[in-house]
Amino acid sequence: MPDRPAGRVLWHATVSLDGYIAAPGDDVTWVFDHFDPEEPTAVAVVERTGAVIAGRRSYEAGERDGRKVFDGAWSGPQYLLTHRPTEQPLHGVAVRAGDVTPVVDEARIAATGRDVLIIGADVASQCLAAGLVDEVIVHIAPILLGDGVRFRGPDKHTHLTLIDVSRHKEIVTLHYQTGVDGPSRAARASLA
Repeated sequence: MPDRPAGRVLWHATVSLDGYIAAPGDDVTWVFDHFDPEEPTAVAVVERTGAVIAGRRSYEAGERDGRKVFDGAWSGPQYLLTHRPTEQPLHGVAVRAGDVTPVVDEARIAATGRDVLIIGADVASQCLAAGLVDEVIVHIAPILLGDGVRFRGPDKHTHLTLIDVSRHKEIVTLHYQTGVDGPSRAARASLA
């Protein structure tokens, strides 16, 4: 595998306690009832981010709900990964299709040593399957949605190593690093 530019690839998501990142109809408005932009991990992610890749469903859900995926405290190169053509050009957003690997490589170069943030379950699953994700950061919100879009990985085992757990108000944040070999023997023994 060729050397990749510096910077890490992060999947950062808010998840309901029953494992959904969106309610039925791709509704993500509930996230903003629980998400605190002052939460230390979220602040750190914004500071580390140099480029963002979002999936089409996440992008459209944000547009529909008036909360654009690419707006906020962060600014930089933005990529929309989609298999459907857009009806109009998106100002400041590079639209890409096909295999996720060249899109992530392009975003890593554009991020100039900072991190690439992945938004959306399908894009994240593709990136995990391709071995492109370095970290998974999950905010667990105190809500049960009952149905919707699942927080899911690829169709293969993906081992994660827990590197931090924190709490901010009612949100619990789990921070994982990806790894192909799974937990070490010492880590498994400490959990027993």
